[in-house]
Amino acid sequence: MDGLFGVIAAVSLIGWIATRYSIWCLPFVVCLALLAEDDFYPLSYFPMYSDPDESENFLYVATFETDPARHEPLPIHAFTGLSAPKVKKMEDKYREDFAKKLKKREKELTPEEISEINSQLLDEFRTIAAGKKKTLPDRLALVEVWIEADDDGGWTETPAILAAQTAPGKALPVAPAPAPAAP
Repeated sequence: MDGLFGVIAAVSLIGWIATRYSIWCLPFVVCLALLAEDDFYPLSYFPMYSDPDESENFLYVATFETDPARHEPLPIHAFTGLSAPKVKKMEDKYREDFAKKLKKREKELTPEEISEINSQLLDEFRTIAAGKKKTLPDRLALVEVWIEADDDGGWTETPAILAAQTAPGKALPVAPAPAPAAP
């Protein structure tokens, strides 16, 4: 792709110099900007992935037999109609509302409070599933995965259980989630 933009830039520069028409300036400047930008950001099919943050998280709902740490992802959309991004937005909203109610900042919430929030969220998923005449498994966990850039130019994924239930409304204690690295 660099070659194509290089050729277009060269042709438009020659045309601009030879004819002195300013119309040649536009393709030259656009191609020059594209060559200077990584991953062809303006023309990328996925512009949101062209410059990722050093750390980001996502959430998913899982089921487990005895230990929440040994869980299997659950296709929550099949039970509730909620997508994974919607699950994350709901968790963010629950956390924000809970923090406001306690007059705290979200970062000041304790692991126990976060577990309580997410246990309520799992109950909400059960309610939504019941409304669709579906039943979620008794053992549910809400898992947060932090994706972080490492020193080798790669990425590491760190999962943490935010909440776990053995039955509707019966939360299990969970270990505090690891804090993401500072960007």
